[in-house]
Amino acid sequence: MKRNNLKTFAVSGLCFLFASGMIWSSCNKALPDATSIIYPPVNDVATSIGDVINSDTSYSFFKAAAEKTGQLAQLSDSNSIFTVFLPDNKAFRASGIPSIDVINSLPATVLGGIVGYAIVPGQQYLSTTIPDSFPNMQLPSSISIGALPGIPLSLKLSTFPSVSTTGFYDNNIPVVHSDLKMRNGVIHVVAGLVAPPSQLLKTAMYSNPKLTYFKAAVARADSGQSGLNKIDSLLGYAVTNMTVLAPSDEAFQELLFGVIYGSLVQQGMPPAQAEGIATALSGSPDVFSNPALYSSLPAATVRGILVYHFLATDMGAGFQPNVRVFSNNFSATPKFYTTLINSAVAVHPGILEQATFTGPFVTSLKFTGLGTFPPGGAPYSDAPANAISMDNHAVNGVYYIIDKVLLPQ
Repeated sequence: MKRNNLKTFAVSGLCFLFASGMIWSSCNKALPDATSIIYPPVNDVATSIGDVINSDTSYSFFKAAAEKTGQLAQLSDSNSIFTVFLPDNKAFRASGIPSIDVINSLPATVLGGIVGYAIVPGQQYLSTTIPDSFPNMQLPSSISIGALPGIPLSLKLSTFPSVSTTGFYDNNIPVVHSDLKMRNGVIHVVAGLVAPPSQLLKTAMYSNPKLTYFKAAVARADSGQSGLNKIDSLLGYAVTNMTVLAPSDEAFQELLFGVIYGSLVQQGMPPAQAEGIATALSGSPDVFSNPALYSSLPAATVRGILVYHFLATDMGAGFQPNVRVFSNNFSATPKFYTTLINSAVAVHPGILEQATFTGPFVTSLKFTGLGTFPPGGAPYSDAPANAISMDNHAVNGVYYIIDKVLLPQ
């Protein structure tokens, strides 16, 4: 556009300066039509990503979704570049969507999320260009999550591909056919739908009926804190990547019973009476807000326990909860991972983890803390916590529900 404007200006100027004679007639000639710029293909292939989706019936479910939401045409644009983690019809069926009729019955907002989250615009990422590093690579998808307070730019919802000895993944979904090179980018066929997250960790975890004690513990731990020093604020902070190991209600009940029972017996209460009181008090998450128990559950102690359940890495200026780890990113051999407790105790060994893979999928995930309960046991000798719910994905991280509270000492 700028080139054409300059050319028009130059021609007009000549006509003004030479307004007589033969020059006048030549200046009145129509300008030639602008020639579109044709960009070279990313790969030496005539077919675009959109062409494949339009013509290959194994992608008919995705085509129906992309047509309904108006997102298909862009994938045929030869002047753009895309990496697409494309679910075929098998992937839709494996994820509970059995037919195109079901797709057509879904709201456009749902389908738009499925299609948009599969598309990474702007560059081609082959499996060989995704580093084999912990935990994964962060790529902005085509879904915008809007501008956030204090941030002038509209943010994109990211997807997280990774490559390891167990396979190639997008988030926690295996890629079954990689590096299909097209004129305008590359297709990686995935085994299931890679669903976009829709909630922050705070909203997702606080609404989970298995995590009522976790929510109450956060409130107790945040006593006297402010800003992002509050765990509650951190869980609601959208611009980060976190991994949280959240003990279930039953896990907290078991720990709290032991703490309260031990404290009452130490004060001289008969064991039978202490057992009844400890059972009653530990039976509700209100235990954390009971002033009579503040001495047994100091805010600093509760905070120390909770931050031990946030994975963190050393950023040079301290440990930060900036790592989003899906189950497939964990190690199949025992490995230590540092946590936010390392902000206070940098040399702390962290949490011992071990994943069990069946094919490309994690079928068991165990975590062992440094401490044991009652205190005094050998480090890492206690029974591990098992992940009873894995890969709960949120906008700002991923959380696991575990069946035991991990103690840092």
